Amino acid sequence: MSGILCALADLSATGAKEVVLSEDGARISVFVVQHEGKVLGYVNSCPHARLPLNWRDDQFFDVTKQYLFCANHSARFDIQTGQCVRGPCKGQALKPYPVSVVGQNIIAAPPGDPPQA
Repeated sequence: MSGILCALADLSATGAKEVVLSEDGARISVFVVQHEGKVLGYVNSCPHARLPLNWRDDQFFDVTKQYLFCANHSARFDIQTGQCVRGPCKGQALKPYPVSVVGQNIIAAPPGDPPQA
């Protein structure tokens, strides 16, 4: 699937944006984050219990803004890799969702296209 997920400006308030998509008839929640000049996408599902990471709209970072945070089990994930570094899913990782920045928009990158910042 390719298409506009959100505007780059949508990340300015919290550094992240959740988007609910329809893929092959199923709803899928993904989120995009901007960190250290890169824009990254992940499926919004903790590998521990398959629950969304956020408990409030577009809130995906811990209080230090150094990790992605699962509000359900306090797991922390490396922002750049999605690897769980603390919590019940340590050693597992978030599923990446390929994104690219085109102009002022963040788009879903077609399968096989490398993510860009």
